[in-house]
Amino acid sequence: MTKRARPDPNQLNFEFRFEDKLDSYISAKQDILDAVENEQAPTLAIENEFEACVEIAAAVKRAIRQSGMSRDQVVDGINTYFGRSEAGAAEDPPVCRKPLSIHMFNNYLSKPTEYPIPAYYLYAVHHVTGSLEPAETIVSAENAKVATGAEIRQMKLGKLEQILTETQRLKRELKKR
Repeated sequence: MTKRARPDPNQLNFEFRFEDKLDSYISAKQDILDAVENEQAPTLAIENEFEACVEIAAAVKRAIRQSGMSRDQVVDGINTYFGRSEAGAAEDPPVCRKPLSIHMFNNYLSKPTEYPIPAYYLYAVHHVTGSLEPAETIVSAENAKVATGAEIRQMKLGKLEQILTETQRLKRELKKR
């Protein structure tokens, strides 16, 4: 003869009403969205232009380190990105600037207050290293973030899900009436 076990009195009851669960989910999701929207990141205060030059150079160095490339490889990539060559610079009129040298690039990175990195080099650095570190450093000063294409698509999907959830809630509300 087997004894039948009694349910544990501490066990929670399972809620079978789907609408209540859905409303609970929507409420929790809205709380999370509100918390994310109201979140304030600390501002990165740049005191002067020299400090800004140092921050950008440090970001470029981090991008290079993360890529696993040497500075020589990055310089070659920058020259390729802009289509720079001695022959192109020698044409009349020139079709490009002279190629960037490793010596000048080292000056940009080791003496950024004397040799600030020209902003247009960041296009090539982002492309060559595959890192958005320099852009992230610049926008973080304004409490902003850089989003990749994949992240933007995820945000759009999240927004679409939010709209669909709201539509379903309104539908249920109208059915109750």
